[in-house]
Amino acid sequence: MPKDVAIIGVGQSAFVRGYEGSIRELAFEAYREAMQDAGISNSDIGASVICSAPEYDKQRSPGGLIAEYLGLNPQPTFTVETVCSSSTTGLRVAYSLIKSGLHDIVLVLGFQKMSEITSADSQERMGRGADIMWESPFGTMMPAYYAMHARAHFAKYGSTEKDLALIRLKAAKYGALNEKAVYRKGLE
Repeated sequence: MPKDVAIIGVGQSAFVRGYEGSIRELAFEAYREAMQDAGISNSDIGASVICSAPEYDKQRSPGGLIAEYLGLNPQPTFTVETVCSSSTTGLRVAYSLIKSGLHDIVLVLGFQKMSEITSADSQERMGRGADIMWESPFGTMMPAYYAMHARAHFAKYGSTEKDLALIRLKAAKYGALNEKAVYRKGLE
């Protein structure tokens, strides 16, 4: 019988530049909040999906390490890495695990720590999200993709640069309300 699927708890660590703690500590902050919000304990979790782009924080295959740190062994742990959409992909994996009846509760935990590498190294690693043979050597990086997608959206739906500016204003408005956001200054 198909199951209904819901997000039952959420948590968030602070978005800060130069986070002093380890990736384990960073992940734990959000984990602790989500567990409290859901009112559950480790024994309630059937599996976990750990979402991270490990090239930024020097730790390969962080899933098992984070699960162990959080006390989630011996539950199965899946590591998801899909660049900027890792956590969204993790939610989809968790949805599938629950909807299939395989698990009742699945933790999805996304994190990233980019402060241990230089900005130049960070940009170079972001470029690896593109095809390293045919795209990134020619300067086609994520901002270029976003610009191309925006132009295609303009052509298909009639949206404008002003519409994009409104999205930025909305993001600034909600960022200013979020005590954990890295950008907390509103725009006019």
